Amino acid sequence: MGELVLHKEVKLNAGPSELCGYFGQGDPSLGWLFGSEASALQPGVLVRLAVPLAGLPGVGGTARILSVRPNRQIVLAHESPWTGQVDCRLQPLSTGGTRVRLRVTIDEEEIARLGTELGLFQQVNVDDRSIPLGLLTCLSGSAGILGRSTVNCAELAIEEVNADGGILGRQVRLVVADDATNSSIGRVAMRRLLAVPNLAAVVGMHSSDTFKKVNPLAIQAGIPYLYTPTSEVKAEHPLLVCSGESPLDQLHRALPLLARETGGTRWFFAGNDYSWPHALASTARRIVETMGGVIVGEEFSPVGTRRFDRTLDRIRRGGAEIVVAGFVGEDHVRFERDFVASGLRQSTVTFAPLMDDAVVEHLGETATDIWNVLGYFQGLETQENRAFLARYRNRFGQHCGPVSAAAEGVYEAVHKWSRACIGERSTEATAVLAGLQNVRFEGPRLSSVSSVPDRLLLGQATASGMRILDEIPGAVSSR
Repeated sequence: MGELVLHKEVKLNAGPSELCGYFGQGDPSLGWLFGSEASALQPGVLVRLAVPLAGLPGVGGTARILSVRPNRQIVLAHESPWTGQVDCRLQPLSTGGTRVRLRVTIDEEEIARLGTELGLFQQVNVDDRSIPLGLLTCLSGSAGILGRSTVNCAELAIEEVNADGGILGRQVRLVVADDATNSSIGRVAMRRLLAVPNLAAVVGMHSSDTFKKVNPLAIQAGIPYLYTPTSEVKAEHPLLVCSGESPLDQLHRALPLLARETGGTRWFFAGNDYSWPHALASTARRIVETMGGVIVGEEFSPVGTRRFDRTLDRIRRGGAEIVVAGFVGEDHVRFERDFVASGLRQSTVTFAPLMDDAVVEHLGETATDIWNVLGYFQGLETQENRAFLARYRNRFGQHCGPVSAAAEGVYEAVHKWSRACIGERSTEATAVLAGLQNVRFEGPRLSSVSSVPDRLLLGQATASGMRILDEIPGAVSSR
């Protein structure tokens, strides 16, 4: 098929040095590239941008600066909602202004995925000699900022499996589908995955809202569905394997620790308006009431909310000292930015169960006084994690983005699935599910068991990532 290359040339009424000075300041009048957000114009820096699609409003995306030739050229590696490269060349004009030449490249495999999702192709082609493994995740929408490291971790795990001989002499092939942080789109994406001939299993890293819509499809197709992120869902069928932290796992020790550390007694619950944030608030309510704390209010906003004025006003009027925030991806970034801008951070801390290194990077200097408990943070100082991160950066570049906790969970799920297949000498569902009961994998995180983590990490957000404060006992719930 080959990569897709797009060319565009525009004239802007500013000199090259002015444009480079404007880069990353979020001025949409300069176009989608120079209207992006970035903390600096230097290699490795995250770029937040809105990609134009056929005249429609910009689709939120991320990129990473690869190289800069001052006032002459900027090269970006596109990360989401697809991978590719943006090469921007600047030429000063004798009449004033700058001619900007853009060369946008979309990778071949991404063309196949996008074509399938847009209905241009029936399905992704997988040769008969390989074993297809599906990955349903978020590459766009609010949770899209977690998607690239998730796909990267799945690819790394599969490459490691294949380098060791694959499964029963066959190579594993990853097939990716994007749910766009939308459960209805997720249902369509899952149907397309399940239509791939000889699909062995699906790994899911997306919202529990999508999980509830797509797990019946996996059950009907007889396909093992390995769901990895933190969530409230339970595995109510043998084909469903849930390995992420539950709200009770995350909150039962962390909230008393947070109350003791901060002295806070007045609590507010905020989050997106779907089942997991509601389950989170319900669990937090029971714990806070047991501690004798005071709950001053709660507010839930639709996924994709861009302003949180009402929520912040209620937090202020209620005199909240601690906020339990159940937001997803980009929504959490906007909420925390508005939170700091409102001045509330001076008197209020946040416990955020989905806050990890990938989200913190988008917050920059506003990432303060945000606590969380997860099974993995990138700063974990173990030999296994250091080796894992070295392999990750060697594969995806020294300037690649941080590994999210959600992505690392996918990495481990792929390895555990492959070991179950090898141990049972089969990719058939019943055999694999039996094998998963006993498989062990010494991965980057503290826990190596196949079920929910038995040890968790208490972390605090900083401008440079999540700082690990302590290790605490983990699972108290049962999947």
